[in-house]
Amino acid sequence: MKITVAGLGRVGLPTAAILAESGHDVVGYDVNKRLVADLSSGRTGTAEQQVRDLARRALASGRLHPSSMPFPADAFLVCVPTLTAGEQMDVRALEHAFTTIAPLVQDGNIVILESTVRPGTTLALAERAFGALGRDLDAIHLAYCPERLLLGNVVDELVWNDRIVGGRRTIDAETARAIYVSFVRGDVVLTDLTTAETVKLAENAYRDVNIAFANELAVLGQSLGIDIWEAIALANRHPRVNILSPGPGVGGAVPAAARLLASASSAPSKLLETARRVNDAAPRRVAEMVQAIAPLGARKIILLGAAYKADVDDVRSTPARVLEKLLTQSGFDVAVYDPVVTHYEGNLVRDLDTEARDADVLVLVTDHAAIRAIDPTRIGELVRSRCIVDTRNALDLSAWRDAGFDVHVLGRGDTIAQEALLS
Repeated sequence: MKITVAGLGRVGLPTAAILAESGHDVVGYDVNKRLVADLSSGRTGTAEQQVRDLARRALASGRLHPSSMPFPADAFLVCVPTLTAGEQMDVRALEHAFTTIAPLVQDGNIVILESTVRPGTTLALAERAFGALGRDLDAIHLAYCPERLLLGNVVDELVWNDRIVGGRRTIDAETARAIYVSFVRGDVVLTDLTTAETVKLAENAYRDVNIAFANELAVLGQSLGIDIWEAIALANRHPRVNILSPGPGVGGAVPAAARLLASASSAPSKLLETARRVNDAAPRRVAEMVQAIAPLGARKIILLGAAYKADVDDVRSTPARVLEKLLTQSGFDVAVYDPVVTHYEGNLVRDLDTEARDADVLVLVTDHAAIRAIDPTRIGELVRSRCIVDTRNALDLSAWRDAGFDVHVLGRGDTIAQEALLS
């Protein structure tokens, strides 16, 4: 098929590339002309090696054509971002994409939206874009298929994850399914538009609620003086229990998706709203913990990690930014070290050794492999005070203690300053 993919970001680029590798003739359209120029020159601009390799193969095959304008096609996939750093849905890019491709869509073509949206958005966008042209929606196919990609493992998840395809009509869903089965090895399950839109939000909101429960357990574990990480691991040995991990906060698309789902109905969603409050409070608890255990006269704090999760360069809604702001407001000089992230709205530093020379507290925020591999003996020779807080339970605690560090782990009642988590 001839396929136009609108948006060449974290979702659109690997999707366009795998479609091309599956034999389709693909135009990858993006309004970012620099991005298009880079791709045309073979520069993929992504941190994931598998995605870079996939994109390069697709470009070399001649079946993936980066472009700053869309072209007529049999199918149009829209993969533009919708969730802003402020955890709101911004549909302006979506509206532009639909308005731009609508004149190119011929009778019998299919338009598929993959971006995260509030239920009802896909149909509303199509009605506005095609209605303005006097087009009858019955003449085209319209579907919604939410991406289900875990950053850091995008290519495998594109192939092996089940996909949910919602159609305006049954024939629309079936038409979309024919495209996805060309590269998906998981099941491709059909439903209606609104259900598919809701499924995407529900998946993220489930994680938000689960993590909120884990963060509440961390507080409980502190009050009981136990290691909540051990308690969670033991609870998860039950065949029907899967508690996620506590941490410094929740980032990525999860917070915005949870809020979108909570606002999708006029009926209040107290559970989702409470989960959001719990997870929004997590950075504050970590900041209070740091202040409670910081050595007397401490001035400088280094946050280890800016990304919201390990080994990706994504800083959307990252708790690191909130934590940096809170600690700065408390009078500390705060630097953020991240060997993976390239763009971050804060005091991002590249040379940990130089920054560590006058540091009083290290705080592990993101458990990148490179951060877990930091040599505590070497860094201990540089810092002013040997004190570290691990918010992910990711470090070799024995090695850090042997290097003379005062080690504190979020959710471990025997090592965390009690008044911090219980405040």
